[in-house]
Amino acid sequence: MNTSLYKLAIGLIVGAGLAFPLGIRTGKSIAPLEPSPHQNASATLLLTEGFNFSVLRSPDNEWRGPNVGEKIDLTRLLTNDGRTLASAVGERPTMLVSVTPRCGLCKIARDEMVHLREELSRLNIEYCVVSFDSQISQPDFFSYVDSLKVGSESYFWSSHAGPPLESLFAMTNPTHLLVDRVGTVIRVWPGSHQDKSVRDRMAKQILSDTSVVADTISALPSRGPRNPQDARLRH
Repeated sequence: MNTSLYKLAIGLIVGAGLAFPLGIRTGKSIAPLEPSPHQNASATLLLTEGFNFSVLRSPDNEWRGPNVGEKIDLTRLLTNDGRTLASAVGERPTMLVSVTPRCGLCKIARDEMVHLREELSRLNIEYCVVSFDSQISQPDFFSYVDSLKVGSESYFWSSHAGPPLESLFAMTNPTHLLVDRVGTVIRVWPGSHQDKSVRDRMAKQILSDTSVVADTISALPSRGPRNPQDARLRH
């Protein structure tokens, strides 16, 4: 894929997110729900198609997650054996889900995570479990992730060089974040819900939004031969 075109596409997607910081509503809204506490953020409006994340992403909510366009240092997210997320990402965007053992809703939302991992794999998008919680230990995090059995690679924030962005430290768990290969935040979907039907709607919206990004990238022309020898091999 042409690198400059890829950057342009991601820039347009990020720009759209910045232009509409409260998100896009799809379908018809129905009766509002009472917002949940910090670690149990849920929707204020359900939709007939998908889910309305706009209220959860309101600037009034300090736990809403990072702004679109912010960068996460992927070299600071490490597997249990020290491999960085930066070394694992490819040209396609990567979906991160932030969890912590201190969040009871994360375990409830396991089915949502598994469903998203399976469906996103069809879009060739990796799904990774991460934690930015400095109040838990690395062994506790990986033990917790093993108990979730989401079936994806997991990464823990290395605090040796300092804490993560304040927006990452303060955001609710679980939160889904779509990032590009250099860690630029493309989309954010905070929270989950105790009701499975609501979780299903949330997953549907995340998949719908992510499909737009994936389709945009897939529409870009493929990168040409890397060197003259490659070109000769094609003839």
